[in-house]
Amino acid sequence: MTELALGAGRVAAPAPVPRVANAPGRQVRCRPGTTIVDPRPGDVILIRGRGPLGFLVRFFQRIRHRSKQDRGYTYWTHAGLVVTSLGHLVEVAHTGVVIRKIETYRDHDYVYVGLDLTPAERAAAVRYAYSCVRQPYGTFSAILIGLAILGGDRLRVPDRGQQGCGTLIVRALQRAGMTFERGPADTLPSDLAKRFGVSAD
Repeated sequence: MTELALGAGRVAAPAPVPRVANAPGRQVRCRPGTTIVDPRPGDVILIRGRGPLGFLVRFFQRIRHRSKQDRGYTYWTHAGLVVTSLGHLVEVAHTGVVIRKIETYRDHDYVYVGLDLTPAERAAAVRYAYSCVRQPYGTFSAILIGLAILGGDRLRVPDRGQQGCGTLIVRALQRAGMTFERGPADTLPSDLAKRFGVSAD
C-alpha cells in the first residue's frame, strides 16, 4: 500500500473555536465563530435569531421600539439564561423550555451579559429556570403580545403563567431581586436588551 493510500482516510482535526474572555459585570459580543469562556450561572445571552421566527420577532420589536435611539435593541431576537459554568442554557424554544449549550450559537451573533449578582441571587435565578424545563411554549401569550403591540402597547399582557424567552428570564431574575419595566408576559428580547443597555449599534 502506498504512502498516499495510507493517509487517504485521515480526517483533519477541527480548528479550535476562538474563545472570548468573560469578566463580572461585562457585556461581551461574540461574533459568529467565537464563544465565551468562563460562563457564570445567572448571566444572560441575547442572540440574533435566524429564520422565519427571528424575522417575526424582529418585526414586532421594531414596532414597539420604533424610535431611532431604540432601534439597535431590536437586533436581538432570542435570549437564554446561563445555568452552569460549563455553558448550559435554559431557554424557550418553539417546542417549549429546553436546556442547550452556548456552543449551539457559535455560528450566531450574540452578546453575553454579565450581571452583578450574589451567589445566592444567581442560585435563585437558576433554580427557577430549571423548574421550568419541559414546560410548553406560551403560544397564546405570544399572540396576545403581538396584538398588544399592534394596538400601540396601550394594554399590558396578562400573566397567564406561560413561557416565552423573555418571560422566563424576567421571572428568573425577579427571583434574584432584579426589577423590570415590563411584566414577564409583556417582555421581548429587545426589552431585555434595553434593560441591560445592549444595542447592536
